[in-house]
Amino acid sequence: MDFLKYRFLFLILSLVIIVSGISYGFATGFRFDIDFKGGTKIQVDLKTEFTNTEIENIVSEITGSKPLVQKMSSGQSSVSITTDVISEEVANKVIESLKVKYPNMDEPSTRNVQPSFGKNLIESALLAIIVSILSILVYITIRFKTLGFNAALCAIISLIHDILIMIAIYGIFKLPINSTFVAVLLTTIGYSINDTIIVYDRIRENKRKVTKSSNLKDVINTSVNQTMRRTMFTSFTTIGAILIVLIFAYMNNQIVLEEFSLPLTIGIVTGTYSSIFIASSLWYIFDGMKIKKHKNKKNII
Repeated sequence: MDFLKYRFLFLILSLVIIVSGISYGFATGFRFDIDFKGGTKIQVDLKTEFTNTEIENIVSEITGSKPLVQKMSSGQSSVSITTDVISEEVANKVIESLKVKYPNMDEPSTRNVQPSFGKNLIESALLAIIVSILSILVYITIRFKTLGFNAALCAIISLIHDILIMIAIYGIFKLPINSTFVAVLLTTIGYSINDTIIVYDRIRENKRKVTKSSNLKDVINTSVNQTMRRTMFTSFTTIGAILIVLIFAYMNNQIVLEEFSLPLTIGIVTGTYSSIFIASSLWYIFDGMKIKKHKNKKNII
């Protein structure tokens, strides 16, 4: 299959998802969890149907401010209540009021995070992502030095592509942006670069068999086709394992596992896609620009 024939289609598709998803996220608001903005979160299974208005009235009457009330994906009777930072005493009053309204409810879980923690978390998350990307850039530049710096640069751009796609997905589906989000991003980056390195390694082997730069298109297409089966099988196996975790999380009301396994499934698909279609396409485009620039300099001389 001539993958590079459709390189601009792949790039446009990614650009549309990124721009539309992030724009929608900014327009409607990203769902920042208390890990980033601080606050108090109460999660509980009420064991009966409810309306958001009922919960809002109960909480606002005690706290004096309107909370964020969301039905949890694990069940129609499970609710997540997020407020500004409140004391343990006020939180207990909220829980007691809920028990009066919903006497059969389970024992709730309560988290209290100060705003300063959210600021530190954002700084640590950005530092972790930047350090990981720079480390990967150095590693690829050294390991694949025969392929040129463009190969390393395209690998890094494909990782940034994965990060932007994940941000767009979180913006579209309103997934909570918290510490789990950072873990998903770092895991996706690691998986994606692993796939990219496998493709690059095959390209390096096949490139030794040709000497003309004009044959790079055939080399990339051949290499991608040769690694496609291995990449797809690995991705399907990984996704299968994550889906089992996701099903277990839904059945047992494990919120943290839900928030990790669902977006990670999307991240694996995104990482596989970028390794096959984005990194190689960008590399071929950059290499063509480099050759064209070299020819223009030669003609001027």
